[in-house]
Amino acid sequence: MQKRLDSIDALICEGYTLKRDSWIDIQFNKSSGERVNTINPWKSPGGFSWIAFFFPQVVCCQIREWSYFYWLATITSASVLISSLFNNDSVTTGGFLLNLYYACLFPYMRYLAVEEERKEFSVLTAFFLSIVLTVVAVVPCGILAAVLGVE
Repeated sequence: MQKRLDSIDALICEGYTLKRDSWIDIQFNKSSGERVNTINPWKSPGGFSWIAFFFPQVVCCQIREWSYFYWLATITSASVLISSLFNNDSVTTGGFLLNLYYACLFPYMRYLAVEEERKEFSVLTAFFLSIVLTVVAVVPCGILAAVLGVE
């Protein structure tokens, strides 16, 4: 991870800018103002974080990136709504895409967390807190599923 952060830092020293545009969008711009594609893991300076792909809850919790849990609640609730509309339970790609998105953006989020001097949780604390926050994030989905009768 440090190698990725150093790569991002070197580009920022060359005149690139990195900022959070909204609560999920990260903008990484060249000195000319052209936006760098941060979602393509093969061409992005930050690369792809496999740890963030398999454990996005833990790494986002560790750096206090709460947007993951907001999106998790939104996507799981949307999946229940779509499942109830189409009478099937085949809508499962939302979670995969969310993990993929955060795996691509995690190096930039980590860089911003370091720059903002956010105090990080220990891995153990982040692990247990992420379990609690994941349960809290899917509670609306469970309530919606019970009301709509989706199994």
